[in-house]
Amino acid sequence: MNKRLSRILFVSGGAAAVIALSAGAGFAATWSISPAGNFIGSLNAGTTTSLKDTTSGVTLSCAKASSNGNVPKAGHGLSGNGIATITKVTFGTSSVKCTGPAGSTFTAVGLNLPWKLNAVSYKASVDGGQTTGTITAAGTGVGGKITGTVLGVSCSATIGGTKAAPAKASGLYDNKSHLLAITKVTNLKVLSSNCPTVNVGDGSTFITAPASKAGKAVSHGYLIAPGIKITSP
Repeated sequence: MNKRLSRILFVSGGAAAVIALSAGAGFAATWSISPAGNFIGSLNAGTTTSLKDTTSGVTLSCAKASSNGNVPKAGHGLSGNGIATITKVTFGTSSVKCTGPAGSTFTAVGLNLPWKLNAVSYKASVDGGQTTGTITAAGTGVGGKITGTVLGVSCSATIGGTKAAPAKASGLYDNKSHLLAITKVTNLKVLSSNCPTVNVGDGSTFITAPASKAGKAVSHGYLIAPGIKITSP
């Protein structure tokens, strides 16, 4: 075999190996989800949502919260990006309002809907399979509008991120319990407010509480019905 032919075969073999590795990496990053269609998420027993103004220390909690969403496509070999969608988010009801300090009460709705649920990593050994993911939205990202009475004053406020740094949630979903926990929201701050002690520019945090940790079964969060199953090879 001459040297030129040897070089061609060597380069071709190297390229084939790279293609094979790339295909394997792509396969590992694909996802399966079922069933397709609409779902509802509501806080399970013992769960609250916790929104904290990290500047003032004011914490607002909700024992009732719900969301509507859908799985646009069931199947295998899917991208994790936008594997499901949240179309409606509410916090509190007319009869069970969210609460804060000094008798504050309020309700809230999500902004910049729809939100995308993105699958990032998968651990088969946890609670029937646990998916770590993100929730993202257009514009300023995930956020909400709060309306109610805070410290005796009727007011409203909006929270979110900026177009340069949109707010993004991180979460965990377990196949066995069908629970979705929100573990943190980055870039979240007060965008507008006429509420006392809640000032524009204040940083904020948001989680479902008690807190959940990756690698352990989720026991508190949004109960998804009908239950969705998400897996990745």
